[in-house]
Amino acid sequence: HHPHAENKAAGWSGGFDVVLGNPPWERIKLQEQEFFAIRHPEIADAPNAAARRRMIDRLVEEDAPLYAAFLAARRQAEGESHLVRNSGRYPLCGRGDVNTYTIFAETKRTLLGPTGRVGTIVPSGIATDDTTKFFFQDLTDGRALISLYDFENRAKLFPAVDSRMKFCLLTLTGAASPATRGADFAFFCHETDDLRDPERRFTLSAEDIALLNPNTRTCPVFRTRRDAEITKGIYRRVPVLVREGPPEENPWGVSFMAMFHMANDSHLFRTRAELEAEGWRLEGNVFVRGGGGEDGDGSGAAWRYLPLYEAKMMQQFDHRAAGVVISPTAEIRHGQPDRLDLAAHQNPFVEPLPRYWVALREVEARLGPSTGMLGFTDITSPTNERTVITAIVPPVGAGHSMPVLAGKPSALDTLLLCATTNSFVVDFVARQKVGGLHLTFFVIRQLPVLPPAAYTQPAPWSPHKTVADWLLPRALELPYTSWSQEPFARACGYGGPPFGWDEERRLQLRCELDAAFFHLYGIGREDVEYTMETFPIVKRKDEAAFGEYRTKATILELFDALQLACVPAKPDQVF
Repeated sequence: HHPHAENKAAGWSGGFDVVLGNPPWERIKLQEQEFFAIRHPEIADAPNAAARRRMIDRLVEEDAPLYAAFLAARRQAEGESHLVRNSGRYPLCGRGDVNTYTIFAETKRTLLGPTGRVGTIVPSGIATDDTTKFFFQDLTDGRALISLYDFENRAKLFPAVDSRMKFCLLTLTGAASPATRGADFAFFCHETDDLRDPERRFTLSAEDIALLNPNTRTCPVFRTRRDAEITKGIYRRVPVLVREGPPEENPWGVSFMAMFHMANDSHLFRTRAELEAEGWRLEGNVFVRGGGGEDGDGSGAAWRYLPLYEAKMMQQFDHRAAGVVISPTAEIRHGQPDRLDLAAHQNPFVEPLPRYWVALREVEARLGPSTGMLGFTDITSPTNERTVITAIVPPVGAGHSMPVLAGKPSALDTLLLCATTNSFVVDFVARQKVGGLHLTFFVIRQLPVLPPAAYTQPAPWSPHKTVADWLLPRALELPYTSWSQEPFARACGYGGPPFGWDEERRLQLRCELDAAFFHLYGIGREDVEYTMETFPIVKRKDEAAFGEYRTKATILELFDALQLACVPAKPDQVF
């Protein structure tokens, strides 16, 4: 289906030979904060949406002309939005939270003659965002994409635009001269000269994109040609976690959930001061009161308030990374993380204190019966130390910055998924997928995750054990360092007390898991070495602490040892 079908129906089959432009990048939806920033800063700075709504409603009495201007601006935005979504002129981009650059891009393509070219400067999200996936899919399927060269604005090519902004030079071709050999890509350029570097440029076909992102068909973001080759190799061997249907392929039976929304569910949250004033007592990081008989329903569910977890409270394999500090003086960034030190980690009774608590019955209503869940950190970036951060978290409340894996997986399956998603090999792939600052559900579903059957095979380096039998003791020791995880450990079939927190031992266990996952994902030794060099912050911290890149050295040593022990596998075994 290409746009010229509509053009002919409209009575013309022509179009322009060249369409060039740098369209405006604006959201069509009225941004209340932006609208009031200069006109009424107090409303712009309201603590949350509900408070802002109340202040706006009061303008009817307090400032009628400003209220009228607000209504007019909102009417204008709603009218534009209605036109864009419902006129049929923008079938691919007129959806979601529309940005003007997307509909300009679609218009340019509609105006293009059969042998013409479009050249436009648009944010790189045109290729990587979920909202523009239909347009990008149509470009690749229709062989309309010639090249996409992505720039970070660090060298201030656009002086008025934030230096972190990512934009691209997008070149499209008309329907009569399709790009048959795929499209040219380069990412993270700072200067136009970077486009001359052959290591930065690579070609991806529509088939490659469908292999790498089968659900969204959005574009992965590779820094180098080698990154693209390693990643393609992984996807040829390993399926995605959830392949959307029909028919859906979801071998682990997973689903994801944002349990509580920090703004919309805020009426359910209680602070420590509020609970203590009502006679609640803190045990660990859970509030309890009474015996449940006095005026409750007798089940005890009403008599516990569980911590409301936020992503900043966890790190890989660690649900006790930080508490959350409430600073009375902080204007903007309320609730900074308060890191738990080594002594706190070594004490199995210490738990982090959150900003808010939420009733046990509210958690149970959303989560159902559980001994522990897999929490993800939603806020991330491909330039962070690590991009995918998951941990086993006891059944607590979870804010939307910490989406949780719900659904059917057993405790042992959850543990295997935690070990897999925290591996360097999966993280390496995730970095090519995270365009912005969020590890979204659609990114997680498309990560390459070995299917359950891969874990029931004999371990190639230890054939008398299955892969799972080899991985699980290592994977359990890392999260089970406090008594709050005891129910989860029992569900995994382990009856002992929590494991001691020993930094050296933890590094060793993690490197053993990483070496194993590099093998299981079919990565050769030179590529393991290369992959580890793509984690510069891990390297820098190691060099500061140990005088060498110890994580990499240990993983390679263990990788070699596993290689030596391996029973020769069948070539190119695919799970």
